Amino acid sequence: MLEDLNQLIRLQRIDDQLMEIEAEKGDLPEQINNLSQEINKYNSEIEDAGLKLKGIEEKKLEQERRVDEAHDQLRKSQSVIFSVKTTREYDAISSEIDQAKSSVTEGEKQILEFMANEEELQTIISECHEKISTLEAELSERQAEMQERMESSQEEELKLMHEREKIIVRLKKPVYAHYERIRKIRDGVGVSHISDGACGYCFSMIPPQRQVEVKRMEDMILCEVCGCILVPELESTVR
Repeated sequence: MLEDLNQLIRLQRIDDQLMEIEAEKGDLPEQINNLSQEINKYNSEIEDAGLKLKGIEEKKLEQERRVDEAHDQLRKSQSVIFSVKTTREYDAISSEIDQAKSSVTEGEKQILEFMANEEELQTIISECHEKISTLEAELSERQAEMQERMESSQEEELKLMHEREKIIVRLKKPVYAHYERIRKIRDGVGVSHISDGACGYCFSMIPPQRQVEVKRMEDMILCEVCGCILVPELESTVR
């Protein structure tokens, strides 16, 4: 168990360094993700507005066709109204003229509404494109900054990851499994050094006899409060 504990101490040191490298990136990954999501949102709005525009254009064209037909009917009826010979014919033609005028008026009103809707959607699309342009510029800056930070630490990170893998293959699977399980719920900490008689992670006091057992490093002893693997004070451990 001494060898396992020594390896765990080394592993925790490596993981601490890896967390420091990750912390140097700050919230850039989150910023990049948020910017990408914003861009996707506006692209979806553009797509949705485009589909609506297509539908309105089709309806407008159909309405324009009907208005043209109503104009034709109006001209035709007006051209013959004074040549009719009976009151019944005159009334029928007059009714056709009124109906055609109503169709033209109503149709042109709807066409104007369609045009207003088109203008509104075009404005939405234009504004979305402007927002996307701004977001893409910011995204490019954040990505360049991220790349710069990654390049500066990439070599060190790869070295640490390689060392980490070499340690993992030497550890017993249950030991490593417990370490990883605790790390996931304890801010990346699986191994805790005793400090001034207390667990270095949760600061709960360790009984004197328990401290002696931890110092011997003959068995894996867990903190009864946080579950971290306890190891002797830093001065007493391997380096």
